[in-house]
This record gives sequence, C-alpha cells and structure tokens, in this order.
Amino acid sequence: MTLGTVDDQGRISAYPDYAWHDNQDLNCNGMTSVFRVAIDECNRLWVMDTGKIGAKQVCPPQVLAFDLSTDQLIYRHIVKETSYKPWSAFVTPVVDVRKNGGDCSDTFLYVADLRGFGFLVLDVTNDRTWRVTHRLAFPFPSRGTFTIDGESFDLMDGVLGMALSPLHTGKDRYLYFHALASTTENVVRTSILRNSSFIDDVNAQPQSMNVFPEERPNQSVAKAMDRNGILYFGLMDPPSIWCWNSETEFSPRNFHPVAVNQETLQFASGLKIVNNLKGEQELWVLTNSFQRMMTGSLSSNRVNFRIHAEEISVLMANSPCAVASKDRNHGHYANLISMKDDNHIMFRYGAVSYL
Repeated sequence: MTLGTVDDQGRISAYPDYAWHDNQDLNCNGMTSVFRVAIDECNRLWVMDTGKIGAKQVCPPQVLAFDLSTDQLIYRHIVKETSYKPWSAFVTPVVDVRKNGGDCSDTFLYVADLRGFGFLVLDVTNDRTWRVTHRLAFPFPSRGTFTIDGESFDLMDGVLGMALSPLHTGKDRYLYFHALASTTENVVRTSILRNSSFIDDVNAQPQSMNVFPEERPNQSVAKAMDRNGILYFGLMDPPSIWCWNSETEFSPRNFHPVAVNQETLQFASGLKIVNNLKGEQELWVLTNSFQRMMTGSLSSNRVNFRIHAEEISVLMANSPCAVASKDRNHGHYANLISMKDDNHIMFRYGAVSYL
C-alpha cells in the first residue's frame, strides 16, 4: 500500500481501495509509489505516482486525480519518457486552478523533480506534459550537509519546496521554490512555466527565474503560502516553523517564528494550507526524524513522526507577518526582481543540454 487514509483510531486503509495497490511491481494500472498528494479547490485529490520501487522504474510516472466526493478516478496522465530522466524523483505537486465559475478545466500541475533538477509541468486541459530545467533547481554543494538535533548527514537533493502565490484576477501567479540543499529562495512567473515551447527545448531562459538576494539561515524542506500571501516554511536549526509576508523583502529581518521546538519540529517535510469546513485556513505540518534514518540511529522507542495543525488566524493573531507592507505599490516583493517578459528563448546550460 502506497497511499492511504487514517481513521480516528489511527488505522490506515488503502485509498481509494486495496485493488489499486495489488502487485505494485507488476500492475501499472494501479499505484506503484506515491510520494506526495495535493487537494485543490475543486475537491480533487491529485496523486503523483513516481512509478519507482527503490531506484528501479517499474512503471512510468503518472498523475492521478480522484473526485473526493465519490473517491472515483476522474483523470490519469502517463508521463512520457521525454519529460523525465531515469534518475528523476517527482515530489511536491502544486495545483494551479484558474476557476471560471464552476469550471475547473483550466488546471496546471507543477511538480518538483528532486533528482532530475527541474520541473514537470502538466497541462491538464490538453493532457500533455513538458520538462523545464534551470540552474536554480540544482543543489548547492556548500549546503549539502544537514545538522538536526546534533546529528549530521550529507544529501545533495535539488528542488523540493514549492508554493504558489494567491490568484488575483488579471494578474500572473508566482511559483516560489528552493532546492533542499540550499538556503536561497527563488521565484518564477507561472506564465513562463505554462509556455508549451518547453516541449521543444527544456532549458529555461537564465533570467526567467530569479533568486532573492538574501538567504535563510539554514536549509528548509517544505513550505506553503496562504490566501494572504504569507509563506510558511521550516528550518533545520533550530527545528522550527517560520513565516514571511511576501509583500516584504525576503530577508531574515522579515522572517518571524511561528513555532520552535527542538524535539517535535524536526525536519518539517510537509506543509499544507487546508481550508476547513468553516472556510477558514489551517496550517498542517508533518515532521519526522529523518536525520536518524540517514545516520542509522532510528529507534521505535522514540516518536519519529508527528502531525501538527492550527488555524492561521490563531498563528497570525500577534505575528508581524500579518502586518501589511508600508509600500504596497509593488504587491509581491517578487515583482521587483522577476522579469515580466514570458517569451521563451532557446538557451542551453552547458552539460544540462546533454542530460
């Protein structure tokens, strides 16, 4: 079983049922290896199935969508070989829905390729994918050593954390992203990623993606952005969750703690903004003892996985992140550093063109 639901008693059941998980190394009509999922405002569950068992690609990667009202499959896309590499590892699907009334057909998915150092873009309407590469999706060797709770390990993973800015009528959206082995934050206009010319050339124009001048104090895994444009992210040391208002300069001066706990907030590998039944937003965080797995010190005598949740209104009640920028003319701070021209220009990054 690679995808399940958890009931009130903590029991895990296969989703949508066990038939989807039979013969995982032989049945490519089911699910093979799901890394992460996303739920959109149209009540659809998007599933990124890597198709891998260990390092072996036993089935093609696929994207599945289920109607959460019926738990029935409503969409499947098999990723073509030209959109991934043998070493690709697809994580972090981000759903971009441009809803028109009740019509949810205008949907794109942006998926981080952790080991392929790029992005998978899925155009749902036209049922096609393309790959996008850029130097900012690569890891930084100088940031490849991680220290959590006194234990250190090396890991050279590329783009992992991604978050989408709120949708405003008539305006472009931003995709914020960073590599795991990095301390930088990067941004790209979604109109650039949605350009199908990448089908012919996967290399993004150098200036099409931008890095903020200042950096985090150490590495971060997952992140999420709420409807007010506030970004939430974890830090390794100390284990903690922080916020940043995207109207302000991306700088440690504008990072503010949401929660800090040396034991319970280690390696925040999952962050989600969830709309509850009242229409209020909540922050959900999954933390784990990843460093113990990497160093071989994992023990069942300790709690290694935790899920945390709280309403955004509670978290932001007295937070500086909720204070609007004094200069709101620019909207997102990303407007000041990102290019507005979304024309795709052919460009090759040295050896990347041969990968």
